[in-house]
Amino acid sequence: MTAILSVVATLVAVGALVVVLVRGTDTGQAGSNACRTVAWNALPNAAALPSGWAIASTRFLVDIMTTTVVGPTPSGSTQGLAVFVSVSCFGTDAQLALARDHEAALGAGGTDVGLPQLGDESLAVTSTLTGSTTIYIRRGILVADITAATSLDQAVLQAVAGAVDHAMVQAISATPRPSSTAAAAGSAAASPAPPASIAPSASPGASPSPAPVSHVAPDLEALLPHSVDGTALTSQSVSGTIALGTDATSQALIASLAKLGKTSADLEIAEAHDSTGTLQLRMFGFRVKGMPGSDLATAVVGSWMANTTQTPTRSDVTIAGKKLTKVGYPQGGADYVYGTAAVAFDIETTDESLVAKVLALLK
Repeated sequence: MTAILSVVATLVAVGALVVVLVRGTDTGQAGSNACRTVAWNALPNAAALPSGWAIASTRFLVDIMTTTVVGPTPSGSTQGLAVFVSVSCFGTDAQLALARDHEAALGAGGTDVGLPQLGDESLAVTSTLTGSTTIYIRRGILVADITAATSLDQAVLQAVAGAVDHAMVQAISATPRPSSTAAAAGSAAASPAPPASIAPSASPGASPSPAPVSHVAPDLEALLPHSVDGTALTSQSVSGTIALGTDATSQALIASLAKLGKTSADLEIAEAHDSTGTLQLRMFGFRVKGMPGSDLATAVVGSWMANTTQTPTRSDVTIAGKKLTKVGYPQGGADYVYGTAAVAFDIETTDESLVAKVLALLK
């Protein structure tokens, strides 16, 4: 992410937005945590990306990791290239999930395109409707979606997909790998150390299972747009006790809440995003009952500024007649924060023209 508190997918694919304590399986809590950890550890190493490309924003959701990879700005363009990645843990249903992804893409008018073999199985679909190409990779219990505009050089898209596949190999095998500065900077929730072994077992009952999507605050989700520019959005919501970790950003927000007599348990976070990754947009609603949205917005922005690794910049902007706080990042993209009487809204995007459209849709 540009550096917003991690809500949790797909809040990722991102996706999956909350950590569910009981998943109704025989694997127990350790197995549930294992599935989440494997997905979180599948963030590609920045050094493995094509030359000139970098990780701009990352979120660690429930059993989902999403990240935006940005490249150089083409000559004559004002917007840089971008690839949207999500890695989800489906346990023993990974193969089924890939098949359904494929069916859904073809059902929406997409067409198959050739792709060198990646993972245990892979495929690619191009959509003239969205003007994008998505590469799908299954590696053990993980499924990755890598999406970019069809105008992007397919060799570059495949190189990013290769970096994601390599990261999934390492995540599944639990082999230590170099830490990613961008990963730490892009997420508000710290990723736990991987367990000694998370490799998928031959026994179906031994594989980690994914968590269901969380909707702890449906009324807060309802305040976010259901679609933008004709693109349908997926929403989820989670409590602050799940979204906040031990990293500096989370701890800064927890400290701000404490000064106001609140705890992370009082915080609710809703999120909406385009699950296809085509729309360069993600929206959040933060709420603490009894606290003005403007005060919460100040606390949220203050927590992001505690991120000394990613060195965000803060400025005041006026868009569509509303005063917002803009938090920008050297890697690209920005968060636009707006407080109402009861809610702090965050619009995260690499395309500022979308901000006015979202502001008109917020309830």
